[in-house]
Amino acid sequence: MSSPAPAYDYSPRSAFTEDWDRSLAIEILQTKKEKTDVSQHPDILSPGLEVCETQGMEVASEGSHHAKEKPFPEEDEKYPVHPEGQPVEKKRRRVCGTDIPLWLGLTAFLVAIAVGLGVGLGVGLTRTKTSHPSMSINSHSNPAHLSRTGAFNGSGLALASYSFGSGGYGVINVFFQHWTGQLRKMQLLENGDWSGGDSTNIVATDAKNGTPISAVAYAMDRKSTVHIFYIDTKNMIREKIYDNSTNNWRDGPIGAMGLVAMNDTNVGLQACWYGSFYGNADYIHAPIPGTGANTTSQDQLIGMHLWYGASPTQLNEVTWTYNTSQWYKQDFITANGHAGIGCYSWGPGSVSYVMWVNLDNAVQMAWKDLNSTVEEGAAHPVNTWVNTTFTIPNVNPKTSLGYTNYFYAQKVDGRLSGWNVSWDAENTTLSGDSFTIPKPALDGSHFSVTALPNNSGGDSLVVLDQQNGTDITQNFRDFTHGQWSYSDLPVPQT
Repeated sequence: MSSPAPAYDYSPRSAFTEDWDRSLAIEILQTKKEKTDVSQHPDILSPGLEVCETQGMEVASEGSHHAKEKPFPEEDEKYPVHPEGQPVEKKRRRVCGTDIPLWLGLTAFLVAIAVGLGVGLGVGLTRTKTSHPSMSINSHSNPAHLSRTGAFNGSGLALASYSFGSGGYGVINVFFQHWTGQLRKMQLLENGDWSGGDSTNIVATDAKNGTPISAVAYAMDRKSTVHIFYIDTKNMIREKIYDNSTNNWRDGPIGAMGLVAMNDTNVGLQACWYGSFYGNADYIHAPIPGTGANTTSQDQLIGMHLWYGASPTQLNEVTWTYNTSQWYKQDFITANGHAGIGCYSWGPGSVSYVMWVNLDNAVQMAWKDLNSTVEEGAAHPVNTWVNTTFTIPNVNPKTSLGYTNYFYAQKVDGRLSGWNVSWDAENTTLSGDSFTIPKPALDGSHFSVTALPNNSGGDSLVVLDQQNGTDITQNFRDFTHGQWSYSDLPVPQT
């Protein structure tokens, strides 16, 4: 997931009442805005889009194994046959008055019955055992599918970007798991080339195999900062922070909370910038959905919220407010904890949106309005999550979720699809504008999405996923129409 936010003019409003930091004050610094031409190239539209959901090595689906029932032996096979006229030199021993061959035959018959009953009961019990569709992901990592080159097979993928300024390519960072298990960073440079990703670009060395990765980037108080979230080898939620004042990665405060994700190869994890994503009007970006212009929203609280899969049926939420050093526990959602989470909370106004996969393997969206001055009613409550009136059915139960100008999810056939969402609280709807990327990703592949300017002077939709297990594949298309093209990022072999 990627979540770059630019420099921000802090302008609190008392209308917002949710108290995330509870006691820690927020230092306010203001800078003068400079006017710019808003027709310049856009930047990534959405902070934190990687969401969620195949963890670890390529996973072999759980299958039931049925024992083949053997037929009972025929009676004439139980006894030895003697040639005619050949005398029997010794009298047969008898057990409980029965000849030994007959005794052995009866014993074999009883054993066969016992085995048949055992297998029959076992298979019968297995077949009658029920589980929810979204909870059938009891996957097991297969060492045969471990990568030995390139990216880790099942690598998390996250994007973090910066403003493109006067046009052309700017810098975006791609965070991934190398086949060695290390979390690393690659960069798209202004000339369109990729660099980094080698052993000099290591972010973390304690990541769980196949961990989801979520990134949030922002520019505040004349300092650019990136937060990386992942799951470590002990299933703890970890945070690494980098800023341009130190140029070093350091541990973030979320580790002190002791948050434990469920022990599974498929776990949802998503961080999302909260508040005005495009703080200053001089930040060049694509239009925010519903605005069509370079508008700036002013929120009382800015920071992040993070969701993670605590169990197969629950996502937990924690939040952090800018300029503080502590995270706080918030709501939990009943959802498929194996799948990813999506969010949109950086546009104008006071409404945030979150997307998850419900227990029927359908995408559910919800909204929350934090503006206490809004007239509250049954259709528009305040400070509580409210489900939209629609779902997107039949998604992969291990899908990641992502949002920039389109909402993305993986369907059951492995292909990624995008939907156009009209965000309007209780009136949120899906439009008819949707698409499907023809080339399928790996089952449950992590993916990350963004929008970038292209060399022809227009803009492109960009989706990063995995299609063979050692790759990071870039799927790209014109922003409004056209065919999808593909290229591989140059992931270092060592």
